[in-house]
Amino acid sequence: MLRVAILVLTCVNLYCQDLQQLDTTMLSVNFDELVVTAQYEPTHYKEAIHKVDIISRKEIEARGVTTLDQALVINPAIRISYDPVLGSTIRMRGVSSSNVAILMDGVPVIGRSNGGIDLSQINMQNIERIEIIQGALSNIYGSNAAGGVINIITKKSQLEKWKVDLGSQIESVGQQNYNTSIGRNFGKFLVSVDARYLNYDQYAVDSLRLIERIELEDNDFVLLSKYPFNPKEQIGAGGLLRYNPTEGSSVIAKYNYNTENVTDYGSIKRIQFNPYAQDGFFSTTRSDFSINYKKNWDQTFLDITSAYNIYDRIVDEKRFYIETSSFDSLLQTSDTTRFKTFFNRAILSQELSHGIKCIAGLNYSVEQGSGDRIINRMNPDSTIASFTEIAPFLEFKYSGIENLDFSATARYTHHSAYDGQLTPAIHLKYDISDIWTTRLSYAQGYRSPALKELYLEFIDINHNIVGNTDLQPEISQDIQMTVDYNPTENISAAINLYYTNIDDRIALIEYETLKFEYDNINAYQVHGLQPSLSYKVNNIQFQSSASIGYWSTSIDAESGPSYGRVFDMNNSMQISLDKSKVNLTINHRHTGSQPNYSLSNGTVKVRTITGFDLIDFSMNRSFFNGSLNATLGIRNVFGVTSTSVTGAADTSASANHSAMGRNIVGRGRNIFVAAQFAF
Repeated sequence: MLRVAILVLTCVNLYCQDLQQLDTTMLSVNFDELVVTAQYEPTHYKEAIHKVDIISRKEIEARGVTTLDQALVINPAIRISYDPVLGSTIRMRGVSSSNVAILMDGVPVIGRSNGGIDLSQINMQNIERIEIIQGALSNIYGSNAAGGVINIITKKSQLEKWKVDLGSQIESVGQQNYNTSIGRNFGKFLVSVDARYLNYDQYAVDSLRLIERIELEDNDFVLLSKYPFNPKEQIGAGGLLRYNPTEGSSVIAKYNYNTENVTDYGSIKRIQFNPYAQDGFFSTTRSDFSINYKKNWDQTFLDITSAYNIYDRIVDEKRFYIETSSFDSLLQTSDTTRFKTFFNRAILSQELSHGIKCIAGLNYSVEQGSGDRIINRMNPDSTIASFTEIAPFLEFKYSGIENLDFSATARYTHHSAYDGQLTPAIHLKYDISDIWTTRLSYAQGYRSPALKELYLEFIDINHNIVGNTDLQPEISQDIQMTVDYNPTENISAAINLYYTNIDDRIALIEYETLKFEYDNINAYQVHGLQPSLSYKVNNIQFQSSASIGYWSTSIDAESGPSYGRVFDMNNSMQISLDKSKVNLTINHRHTGSQPNYSLSNGTVKVRTITGFDLIDFSMNRSFFNGSLNATLGIRNVFGVTSTSVTGAADTSASANHSAMGRNIVGRGRNIFVAAQFAF
């Protein structure tokens, strides 16, 4: 018995040393259950004062997920919009992508096209988990977090001395994915590098130039591309250096480089004489460097992060003559846009006394934009538009009363172009009993106008879109309550009630026929509820969650119709077959009809995007003691590619490439096989 005890203590000691590399001081929980978003220190998700949804690495692999949009689609509070050129953007709980912060290890991802980050550009290689918090978090993460936060947590540790990963995924829609990584532990140092490649090329060029006629309900019609799925290529590489100078401290430096090329083949014009097509070539490059220092001692925790990010987008349009298969060198245009950010954040957490903790932080960021369509009207002599934000914040947490946690936060944002703004938030978590927990919160949201919304000038034969230097920041109010019920380890249920109101919402409006400008359009409101249920029996687990939301807007004296109801649901079942060691996953996603509001010539217009259903199936198995992980699946079983759009034409920027009459959903039925080998 003594020998067993000594062996156990030895293993625990070694395990504790390894945990220093895993950024946690918790020994009795699964790492997938630890969250860091808005918690500052690793915290079990059940103990977090914010309601946090987690998508684990195990789930990502089991579903054959390769990009962020595929990972998020199972959350019923999240809707993904697809555009052949702009990519995949998000709407969370009825709030647009411009108010949802996308973070990579707490650092904002930059490069928003018309307000949204292209989620299909974010690869899932080396991702440990994804943490999702709904509701305003501007008091912690500043602008773009008034509607919620998605924090992508990357792998930053390994237990082995050497680790090599090789993976590939082949898909029937014409997509190929390859990735590799290698890591080496040198005592207190960890060095790792990785690379990835994605290529999508489903249709021949001649097919991509085809146009089809779409009949509308009012007997009108539109001409749209028959196959609006442009070929694309993505290449990425990165590296990480980690140093643990002392117990409880770490320094992590990371660099990532990603590039994407998308080709948009135009329809054939002037067929009778010297036919031609207008082709577009879209090139995006991201370079991200960050360094993070963490120190944990006694009752004090320090976290300092600095990051430098560059986003380049080049758009080339060329006239291609069909008969000679050549481009006209005299009829070519090129547009270049570059954004750069310098981001810094320091957080100091100190336990003042038993049950009272103070967290003080400071954010400092500089954003610059330049390009052919970025016009600095405030300083015409400058070719660069920029702004600076300095934001100190302070939070007090109190847990001196049994089963009760309370926090109060205030952030003061000083923006170089706007008056200072105080953003408060209050959160409360109360464990009513061992099986009942409730969370209540009030938070104010804040979003300053983006550089494009202020300084864009996009005027050509097909577009007339300009920025507006008179824009005011958006201010929102968010109230929510969540009740969790966990009678046993195998049963859990929850319901979330929420209300969000955004004043001075920034949107693109049509102020004259076919002329658009960014403007503040008064108020936008959403409210609703989200029930969820999880039940496990033997080796089968069922999960079901829904989101019932009500969206509306008011613009000056004009008002949209009564609240439009939006219903989303996700149902999944995971089956573990012990004898064959195969894990089966079946997922059903229902996306209900969606109202969209726009302003045209002072009139509120509404269109409705028809709902649809998606079903995915996958089976996953490990071989050779976990060294090989294989997945076979089918995504979008029903083969849904688009749904209809009815009502008044939408004038939002996101409609520039997805015209009235059709809403793009996906590429159709997709069979895939994936293999990941680690040694």
